[in-house]
Amino acid sequence: MKIGGILFDKDGTLIDVNATWVPIYRQVLQQLFSTDEAGAEEVMAKAGYDRATGKFRAGSLLAGGTTRQIVAAWWPGLSGEAFDEKVYHLDHDYTHLVREKLQPLMPLEPILSELRAMGLKLGVATNDSHVSARAHMAHIGVIEHFDDIIAADTVTVPKPSGNMIAKFAEITGLAPAAIAMVGDNHHDMEEARNGGAGLAIAVLSGNAAHEDIAHLADYTIASVADLPALLRSL
Repeated sequence: MKIGGILFDKDGTLIDVNATWVPIYRQVLQQLFSTDEAGAEEVMAKAGYDRATGKFRAGSLLAGGTTRQIVAAWWPGLSGEAFDEKVYHLDHDYTHLVREKLQPLMPLEPILSELRAMGLKLGVATNDSHVSARAHMAHIGVIEHFDDIIAADTVTVPKPSGNMIAKFAEITGLAPAAIAMVGDNHHDMEEARNGGAGLAIAVLSGNAAHEDIAHLADYTIASVADLPALLRSL
């Protein structure tokens, strides 16, 4: 079936995950845990930060987990209202830092414009929260290109359940087999498979190396900059 829609992961696919989130979390955790930079990095390591490389490990919570999963790792045993307050705090109270630090991997406007000119419907599928993901895409000036922003809190079960593929299919009227999922982590490729997507396309612009992800994908490209040419070649 011909591909009619592209569903993009966000961090590591559109956004430079390490350049953006490592300094943000380093600053936030120093405040939240009343610690220094080394202490903040120790907390980050519990959710997948590799202090030797200064990056998030492929497949880790920080590379692709939900806010709720990250809160559970950093504040084990927390529950109820206190847990929900931490989730809300991380999702809503640091927008000023995100505006300062958020870095797209490359100029996205020309790539997304080219894909839309090819007649493709575009969406974002992220395990981030909806309010954060929308704010990020708006801040870098590309939100108008997307038919929807699908987040962990807008589906019953987040990636890699397949729910995001199903929701994008419902929104766009496309069959799942007409959707390509593009992402930098194994759960993006699993989302494609579990949702019945037509293609799983891996990008190497995040934390996963070729050997981490290529075997799970139909195609592997360096970044989304290569996506229009790949789709034209199919």
